[in-house]
Amino acid sequence: MDYFNYGILGLVQGLTEFLPVSSSGHLAIFKNLLDEGFGDLGLTYDILLHLATLFAVFAVYYKDIWSLITGFFALVRDIFKRQVDLDKNPNQKFVIMVLIASVPAALVGFLLGDAIETLPFIFVGFALIITAIEMIISSKMKPGKITLENAKLKDAILPGLFQGFAILPGISRSGSTVTGSFLSGFDRAFAVKFSFILSIPVILGSALFDIIDIITGTADAPLLGPTIFGMIIAAVSGYLSIKFMIKLFAGNKFRYFAYYCGLAGTAVIIWQLFVIL
Repeated sequence: MDYFNYGILGLVQGLTEFLPVSSSGHLAIFKNLLDEGFGDLGLTYDILLHLATLFAVFAVYYKDIWSLITGFFALVRDIFKRQVDLDKNPNQKFVIMVLIASVPAALVGFLLGDAIETLPFIFVGFALIITAIEMIISSKMKPGKITLENAKLKDAILPGLFQGFAILPGISRSGSTVTGSFLSGFDRAFAVKFSFILSIPVILGSALFDIIDIITGTADAPLLGPTIFGMIIAAVSGYLSIKFMIKLFAGNKFRYFAYYCGLAGTAVIIWQLFVIL
């Protein structure tokens, strides 16, 4: 059953990573439903699945990611030459905005990572309800007019704070960063792009720490064959999920995810109350 269970988790990760429903929360739910000893893996398999979904981000936004890479090296060059002009170099501005918005999540993960892993499962239910509230707020907001061309560096702060909050299982990262982007005045297209690309440094940073734990023996490595199988499913389903979300975000369908997260969160709370009592 290893391939089946790992494949199910890969599908859940791929479909929910970019939907505003919290992939970490859904992975926790399905791990409890499958009850096949996934708990001893900690976050290892979760992180590997997140890495797999990065391939989906690269596939959809490869032009923007390449612009970020070239923009980063151009920024370093201009810093040494003391010729930095972000108004004339939007790619360099995008690099700094991504770095600024990544700081809160890095701090939360570094300071509270171990504590987050020990949160009781019922917490996911309450967090999903918080995600539902976020989606209701987003659905009622009118699009702003900020794009990369007219954005200021300070505009990256609020999406970054929301992403830091979304480290908690059950809080949607994509939903939170999009909500934060809307509150900052981003237009829909830029908010979605910024949210998806913002996942790259957070996932890579988490993976780096987890790989170190595996090497030092403080984390268990998952089964190789089933893991690769699950990662492939996560990458393919993640690609399809991004394509779907780009169209869905443009149509402002957030309220449907609010209904779903509210029901799912309530179901988890009731389920766990029965277990506790």
